[in-house]
Amino acid sequence: MSTQQIYEFGDFRIDPGERLLLRAGTAVPLAPKAFETLLALVEHSGHLVKKDELMKRVWPDAFVEEVNLAQNVSAIRRALDTNGEHYIETVPKLGYRLIVKARVVWPGEESVGSPRPSPAQDLQKIAAESVPAPAKKRNGRRAGVIGLAAVFLVMIAGLTLWMRSRAATAAPMRISSLAVLPLENLSKDPEQEYFADGITDELITDLAKIHALKVISRNSVMQYKGKHEPVPQIGRELNVDAVVEGTVTHAGDRVRITAQLIAAQQDRHLWAETYEGDLRNVLALQDEVTTAIARQVRIQLTPQEQTEFAHARSVDPEAHQAYLRGLYEVGNHVAGSNAKAIEHFHRAIAIDPNDALAYAGLAVAYTSSVDAPKAVMPKAEAAALKAIELDDTLAEAHSSLGFIKLVFDWDWPGAEQELRRALQLNPNSPLAHMHYGRYLLLVPHQVDEAIQNCQRAYDLDPAVPAELDDLVGILFFARKYTAAINEAAKELEDNSPLLATAYAELGRRDEALAIAGRAEASTKIPTLLAQTASAYALAGDKKRAYALLEKVLVLADQHYVCGMNVAAVYSTLGDKDRAMAWLEKAYRDRSV
Repeated sequence: MSTQQIYEFGDFRIDPGERLLLRAGTAVPLAPKAFETLLALVEHSGHLVKKDELMKRVWPDAFVEEVNLAQNVSAIRRALDTNGEHYIETVPKLGYRLIVKARVVWPGEESVGSPRPSPAQDLQKIAAESVPAPAKKRNGRRAGVIGLAAVFLVMIAGLTLWMRSRAATAAPMRISSLAVLPLENLSKDPEQEYFADGITDELITDLAKIHALKVISRNSVMQYKGKHEPVPQIGRELNVDAVVEGTVTHAGDRVRITAQLIAAQQDRHLWAETYEGDLRNVLALQDEVTTAIARQVRIQLTPQEQTEFAHARSVDPEAHQAYLRGLYEVGNHVAGSNAKAIEHFHRAIAIDPNDALAYAGLAVAYTSSVDAPKAVMPKAEAAALKAIELDDTLAEAHSSLGFIKLVFDWDWPGAEQELRRALQLNPNSPLAHMHYGRYLLLVPHQVDEAIQNCQRAYDLDPAVPAELDDLVGILFFARKYTAAINEAAKELEDNSPLLATAYAELGRRDEALAIAGRAEASTKIPTLLAQTASAYALAGDKKRAYALLEKVLVLADQHYVCGMNVAAVYSTLGDKDRAMAWLEKAYRDRSV
């Protein structure tokens, strides 16, 4: 038993020794750095904790930006604020405060966070209470009989629980969700990190094709790269039944993959195997791993899935390494990484003009670009079509093509067909679910179904704020402003121009202006600045709206700016002629 003090606040108990956050005895998933951030706020509950103090405590040996701290606080809010409560207050430009007072308890002390007694303990307590005190000697025999009966009942209850426990242990484990943790690069060469991450990504993609299995997206598992967190903790944080761990060794044209399947809650190894072969056959090796995992988790592959995993094509080693480098850059999400990804995919295609995976990756990279749609969307469409021509089973290519048909070609039936095909091929694709959610909102205007698809995308990629940002956007454009605000409060920092506009739509002027001010100070992206100007205008501060709009117009001479966002500012300000002019520009530009 840990003797370290434990804290309680509201319905929660936080145990520093066990690294556990509990609500009424039930574990609440929280990443390690987020847990450390919450613990610091709890230890100083009711008081302001400054940002620099939190960053020094949570990252004592590393230099990180404030956005890392903001992501931690957002994750904490999402974990705590599930019933409309709000526990953490943001003090603009200074820090954060836990607004409820935490009290110190000790292990074993009864509280809202304590687990309920077991059925045997309940029965023993009832039996004990049923035995009356022997007030008179003549009641002694009756008391003894009742006592023996109570003991007998406790013995039966204990035996029943023991038998159930044995049966549960012996029963085959049913696994319906899992996460593939980043495979470890055994070469220890930093230049080979792209290879290990790429194989991880491909293995996730393979497993995600299995319809009966929920597979967490690459973006959310990469937070565990280089870390050695306890498997039960990872299982709780990602809400999965099992995890896959492993290693990759790449030397010359040879590759070795080791994988092991672990039951998350029990931290019990279920299976382990090593696969080795020529790099040309790396896709077949990955398919072997996928099929073995499916067999171990007792999921019956469909005939189509069996056929697909049994017929993997060979690859050109040099081209495939260029493709893996492209995947690595796509997942980096830093300035310049998208351009590097495009270069790597083009190199892969130059080496092997029939590399369908490289074409699919190129389509994803182009659709992620912030350049003018007419400059990149035709290239993205050509790459997606070529990928499908070479391999019609690539969900990424169909997802990209569906998105292009929706926002650039304005081909509604074609968009629906491609996005449905993508989800048929990969039901665990967050991107396909998000694109399909956009389609459902924009074309048939099926609001509830749109929100469900966007929520599914977030469930598959819970560690990525961008997925929640998209969900908030869908709710906003569905005019569910309160729901958008509530979702944003779980994860996003309170500097989103969309959030400011939502408050303005609800007539909450002061909150809208405060958030818009933080949004203006935190970005230089023209489109976001235009959205912020709209929030100012809608909240009634036309002076600040015009001033910010002038900055946007200057930037528009240097970079592509979405005309619809500028038109929205003029429309809100009542300038209909300029609003129409910018809408015409957006139409000509085929603005997304």
